[in-house]
This record gives sequence, structure tokens and C-alpha cells, in this order.
Amino acid sequence: MSSSRMPWGFVSALSLSVLISYGTIFYAFALFIEPMSRELGWDKTELTAAYSLALGTSAFFAVPVGRLIDLGYGRTVMTGGSILAAVLMLAWSQVESYLVFILIWAAFGLSMSTVFYEPGFAVLARRLGFLTRRGITFMTLVGGFASTVFIPLTHLLIEHLGWRHALLVLAAFNLFVCAVVHAVFIPPALKKSSPSHAEEHRALPQNARRVLLKASFWCFVVSSVLQGLIAAGLPIHLIPLLTEKGYSLEMAVIAFSIIGPAQVAGRMAMALGERAFGMKGTGIVTLGLGVLAFGLLPMLPSGSWLVAAFAVLFGASNGMMTIVRALLPPELFGREGYGTVQGMIAMPVRLTTAAAPFLFGALWAWSGSYSTVMILCLGMSLLSLGFFLAVLLLQKGGENSENSLALDG
Repeated sequence: MSSSRMPWGFVSALSLSVLISYGTIFYAFALFIEPMSRELGWDKTELTAAYSLALGTSAFFAVPVGRLIDLGYGRTVMTGGSILAAVLMLAWSQVESYLVFILIWAAFGLSMSTVFYEPGFAVLARRLGFLTRRGITFMTLVGGFASTVFIPLTHLLIEHLGWRHALLVLAAFNLFVCAVVHAVFIPPALKKSSPSHAEEHRALPQNARRVLLKASFWCFVVSSVLQGLIAAGLPIHLIPLLTEKGYSLEMAVIAFSIIGPAQVAGRMAMALGERAFGMKGTGIVTLGLGVLAFGLLPMLPSGSWLVAAFAVLFGASNGMMTIVRALLPPELFGREGYGTVQGMIAMPVRLTTAAAPFLFGALWAWSGSYSTVMILCLGMSLLSLGFFLAVLLLQKGGENSENSLALDG
């Protein structure tokens, strides 16, 4: 992008679509567990297994989706993903068979890989150039409200319409808002004759191979996997976890709803403080907040409003980590082929974190309570911080002296 002016209409519209995609696909699922279990007789483990399958299948599409966006096909990728999400929600609203439900959520993996943050970031990077940092920060600020908007909204829709009709409303959001935004605002694909297209086609695989040889890359991936296990697994179980600890359903929903504003607050604080700490220092603070959150949670008295402190720490850590994952890799590994490198990070993260909802549910079933889940989250948050520090030590040791400039120059 040659102009120094931010195209706010494009950035705002794409950010809104990401908010809706996360709200309707990622966060809303937790609210459907209880009514589906009552009506269809499927237990919590069976339901969360389907959700885990979607996260797993999304992993296999992460690199090809990033590659397609790098080659200029963002409009086709994201528009198709939103249409697919709407079709799958329509099918979900009619489901009676568990096998069909499993197949629906296996297909949801493709939709997830095309409409969540990583493809959105890659589309922004391709359009905005040196303004990418501001665009990504804005997108994550807007997207941070996904749980705040769609957890209460989905709760009300299920209460007043029933879970099947609630899904039809969510499908409409994906079809009539997200798909339209992607089709109208994202630039079309480059023509195949474009010289830049040919250069990208040659350069990206070489850059991918170079990055895969770096120990710091794999430490970053492990840190991201551990943090992602928590981020993917806990939201599905947070409401039943809190009710088990003595909180009312209403208080649990309120605590869940705090996470969204905390994500936004964390990202705003990060935008203000990143110049002082740098992206690497901000990453340490981010993962440290996660350790504090899970150190605090087991000590809270049953039913105490202090659960809001946990929600704030957990939300802020998750929110800030989204930006760290988006902006630190170009600083560490170079900016060439941004979408493909993001896909290379997302693939192992999604593949391993796919097991998180099922794992947390199985731990609950095995132990009879969520105490084991809370201990596991504390341990993983400590390990995630440790591997991130290893990344910084490898960088300090000069492993990546040849790195390109950071994303914003």
C-alpha cells in the first residue's frame, strides 16, 4: 500500500467480520452444550469431542490458507469460509444423529481456518504494508468483544427461541454480514501475469524451509501450543467449572463476559506500553499474567465476586497473546511470506490444542471435579512462559542475526 492513510472502512469491516466469526463459531458453542445434552442425550465429553475435531481439522488447512492469501486470494478464501459456516449452522440446527453432528464439526475446521484471526491478519498484512501493526491491533481490539457480545446474545437466543432456532440466527450473521463484508471489502486476487505474484510463488517455500530449521521457531511453537491448550480448552468448560465451584449460572455467565473487555483492555495497555517493553518484553508480561490467573483461581472462595479478578487476568493474557503471535514472528523470523509463516505456526498449535476441550472434559470425568483441570492450566502456563524465555535466549545468542526488519519496519 503506497498511501500513508489507513483505510479505516476496510479495516473496520474486516474486524467486525472476525468478531462475528469468533462469537458465533468459537464462543457460542459452550452455550449449546447443556440444551443439546438435555434434548439429545449426548454427554459433555461427546459434545466437546466434536468441537475438538473441528480444531484438529482446521490445522490441516492453516498453511494452504495462509499460502493462498499470500498469493492474493483472500477474498475467495474468507467469503467461502463464511458461507460454509452459515451452511453448517443450518445443518447443525436440524441435527438428530451424533454421526452427522461429528461430520458437521469436522467441516467446521475448514471454516475456522478461513475466518479467524490468522487469515484476517494475513489479509491486513497484504493490503496495509507498513500500517499492518496498527491494523492488527485495531482488529484484535474489536475481536476482543466477541465473547462479550455473543455469549449473552446466544444465551438470550437459546432461552427465547430454543437452541435450534438460535443457530439459524447465528447462521444469518455469517451469511448476511461476514460473507458480504469479505466479498465487498477484500481486494480481488492478483492476475497470474503479475510479476509480484510470480516472485511470491518462488520465494515463500524457501522462506518456510529456512524458518523450520530454527530452534527458536520450535520453542515459540511449543510456547504457543501450551498457551493455546488453555485458550482453546478452558472457554468451553469455564461456565460448568465455575458453577461446580459454587457460582450461580448468572454469575458464571457474567464472569465469562468479563473476559472480552479484559482482552480489549490488555490489548489497549499493550498498544500504549509496547514502546517501553518491546514486543519480546510484552510477551513475558503476557504469559506472566496467565500464570497469575491460574495461581489465583484455586484460592478463590466459592461464589466470590473475586472471580472477576481471574477473568480480568485470563482475558488480558489471552488478548495480548493474540497480538504477540501476530507481530513477534516477523521480528523473529522475517516478514517474507507472512501468511504462510503464520499458517506454519497455527498448524501445530491447532492440531495439538484440538484435544484441549476433550482433554479437559475427560479429566473432569476421571477426577470427578475441575480441580485437576485448574492444576493442569497452572502447570501449562508456567511451561509456556519457560519456552518463551528460551526463544529470547536463543535470539540473544545470535541464532537469527540474519532476520529481516519487523513488520512495520
